[in-house]
Amino acid sequence: MTLQAGLLVALSTVMTAVDASWFRNTEQDATKKYHAGEYNEAASGFTDTYRRGVALYRAGRYTEAGESFASVEREDIKPDALYNLGNTYYKRGDYESAVDAYMDALALRPKDEDTLHNLSLAKKMLEQTLTEEIPEETGEQNPEEEKEEQKEQEDEESSGEEEQESEESAGEEEQESEESSGEQEQ
Repeated sequence: MTLQAGLLVALSTVMTAVDASWFRNTEQDATKKYHAGEYNEAASGFTDTYRRGVALYRAGRYTEAGESFASVEREDIKPDALYNLGNTYYKRGDYESAVDAYMDALALRPKDEDTLHNLSLAKKMLEQTLTEEIPEETGEQNPEEEKEEQKEQEDEESSGEEEQESEESAGEEEQESEESSGEQEQ
């Protein structure tokens, strides 16, 4: 081997060992950060909207994750993106939008068990929230509750009047009894 060839081989091995990151792209760096649990840093490095969404979701940034999942255009991961979009809505308490996203995911992958399960949970939560919010939203009670409350108030008022009347009549009876007993003693 000539001196030049030997230097070239030695130089190339040193360069490879020194800085292999010259050939690494931002997606690879972001993937490395993601696997290290550095989700915020990974999210900023991903150019792929689906991967960015996953990193943002793991970082707890659900609104931004939802935006990333909603903008996924690749057909091969669209069902996963819609499923994860549903998860972001669920985490934010927007159960109606979660149901819609899960339904869209099921339209593309009808028998996905995870999506079916999450859809069921989202529907239950939506139903629960709707039944809890109805009286609060309108500021009114349903007619039966109103009648019951009105009856209770009337009962309390009439009960109070009866107590007052019975106290007054008891007082009058006591006074009469004292007067009559006083008359007998004299």
